[in-house]
Amino acid sequence: MKRLSPALALMLVACGAAPAAGEDEAKARAKAEAVLAQGAAEAKTGWQKGQSAPPVADTLEAEVACTLQWETWGMAINDGRLVDQVMAAMPSEIQLKPAFDIHGRWSEKALSRQDAAGGDPRPIFEASKRLRPAIEAAFDSAFTGKPGALEAYVEKLSACRNP
Repeated sequence: MKRLSPALALMLVACGAAPAAGEDEAKARAKAEAVLAQGAAEAKTGWQKGQSAPPVADTLEAEVACTLQWETWGMAINDGRLVDQVMAAMPSEIQLKPAFDIHGRWSEKALSRQDAAGGDPRPIFEASKRLRPAIEAAFDSAFTGKPGALEAYVEKLSACRNP
């Protein structure tokens, strides 16, 4: 039995499609390419759907949610949880640089709201604590092969594209 290259095995796992026992390199590569194509299609569809979403509500909760959406995505890229082959298949709007730029703008907007309300950081911390588990779970779900989960996550990113 021929072993999969570490890069291919990592890519399959990152896509939520772990290689089957005894799977050869050619079958695994075909599987990976199919998973990447499906993921790219979901991400593109999600991005397009999010562009027609209504504007993000002008509330601290909505601003923190958008900040966390982009932070979670950007950190996953930066930490290598989304391998290069996965990111290469994603729309350019959600690559590392745009992700951190958009995250920064949302963060600044939430901090400006905090400053205008007297500088108390507790509302941001409380909103983050409340929202983070669901956002991280949605991100994790997007990469476990659950149909539509990646599309839904990228749709939220797209809806939060303009702070």
